[in-house]
Amino acid sequence: MSSKIRSISGSILMLFVAGHLINHIFGLQSLEAMEAAHGVLMEIWRTPAGSLILGVAFFSHYGVALITTYKRRTLALTGWEWTQLATGLIIPLLIAEHILGTRVVEEVARVKPDYAAVIGVLWVFQPTSGIIQALAVIVVWTHGAIGLHFWLKTKSWYYDWYRPLRFTAIVLPVLSLSGFVAAGFAIAEDPNLRSYMERAVSSADTQALLEIQGTLNTVLLILLAAGISPFAARAVRSAVTRKPKVVLMLPDGTKVPNPEGATALEALRAAGKPHAAVCGGRGRCTTCRVRVLQGADLLEQPEQLEQAALTRIKALDGVRLACQIRPKSNLGVSPLLPPTASARDGRKPGGLEGEERQVSCLFIDIRGSTRLGEEKLPFDVLFILNQFFSEMSQAIEETGGHYAQFNGDGLMALYGLHSEPAEGAKAAINGAQAMLDRVEKLNQSLDTELPFPMRVGIGLHMGEAIVGAMGPPKAQITSAIGDNINITARLESLTKEYEAPLIISEELAQAAGIDATALTRAEVQVRGREAPVAFYAVKDAAAL
Repeated sequence: MSSKIRSISGSILMLFVAGHLINHIFGLQSLEAMEAAHGVLMEIWRTPAGSLILGVAFFSHYGVALITTYKRRTLALTGWEWTQLATGLIIPLLIAEHILGTRVVEEVARVKPDYAAVIGVLWVFQPTSGIIQALAVIVVWTHGAIGLHFWLKTKSWYYDWYRPLRFTAIVLPVLSLSGFVAAGFAIAEDPNLRSYMERAVSSADTQALLEIQGTLNTVLLILLAAGISPFAARAVRSAVTRKPKVVLMLPDGTKVPNPEGATALEALRAAGKPHAAVCGGRGRCTTCRVRVLQGADLLEQPEQLEQAALTRIKALDGVRLACQIRPKSNLGVSPLLPPTASARDGRKPGGLEGEERQVSCLFIDIRGSTRLGEEKLPFDVLFILNQFFSEMSQAIEETGGHYAQFNGDGLMALYGLHSEPAEGAKAAINGAQAMLDRVEKLNQSLDTELPFPMRVGIGLHMGEAIVGAMGPPKAQITSAIGDNINITARLESLTKEYEAPLIISEELAQAAGIDATALTRAEVQVRGREAPVAFYAVKDAAAL
């Protein structure tokens, strides 16, 4: 809940700040342009509803920040996390005078300051306050930009827009401060400056102004105490908390103390153990995912935030987010992603890292690909193959399969990664049928391009295999290896000998509930396996 409150309130505040900065940019043109833009960009925040929303967003955001800081069991943070925490706590101190001198003065002292009056005071009569407000612009925008970056970097579309967004994040405050400076110079050089000031305060309640000025120091002391309070409370908690009795047991035998109430991620960070957490431990990126090897039944069930993240990556049983679990007893965990994992890694399916699973495997290969290469130009061959792989990939996706391997003129797909074995077997047969249908359509659409009709051979088998992320660190895919994968490839090669487009192993046919009475059963001896593999050669896949 706190994460959602922080995201919503932060977005509202950032929308307000962005409008404020854009408003200042019009100062590069004139004060009149600033006033006109203010009526369009900022007037909504001056309405009772707008002011209420803004006030609730600010106090909610600040309150959540204080509570979250107290709840942290370690301050072993990254540089960006420290920057966001520090700027968030200092912002109220920087903007307190500005708020009291504008909105509060307007409401209490019945003053209607325009841009000329406000900028004139800051630029000419109170230059120190002007410098503080210029600094506040930089600090507020930096804090908000870091928060948005941590939030959006877990979105798949974010990096497509990263460069223009970063450019905007840099240019907007620069132009805004330039507009502020330009307006300040314009006012300082205006001989009628004093008349501006007099008009702004002519109807003011002098006594109310003095009281507001006297209130500022009190407000600053309260805000300073509020900013210090979570750290003081943490110190008290540390003094009275007993020595940790719970430990995290890592695969290499290391035991990491886990303080009471601390998340597994906090415990690992406090112990100096590098562990991925792209979103800063907010349960968004899933890069901190771990497999619980021991003590999973003693953990509390995932809350809504964690459950949503685990569902999104289709995590298997035993996979949890280190930033969300708070062990109350000894816990054995194994990180599933390296400490250098990126947000893109966090979007990969969860729990498929080196696990033995019952899966259905499909191999498909183009017949006569060598002849195709001899009769067509390389460019034409590439075009045909790309069309073929595009159609086969769509067939896999439509039938719930997973593309696992590419081998020149064929590919491998896995079924049942996130379902029961029987469901995976049925889906694999559906996938094979969809592929054969698409090959027929390709033959029709590429009739003028193909020297002969395209034919394929498909092998299907089900059994135990080691499934996990494989390949170079920066180009890993979820695939599978093992004896049963080799058997599938062997069955696919038999389609030539039996002149059938599809061969299904007896194991897969039984798991899928196929009535094989009308099919001819055969066996083949596979190297490295004592018992022969029984299979069915299917000449008409539609009959299944």
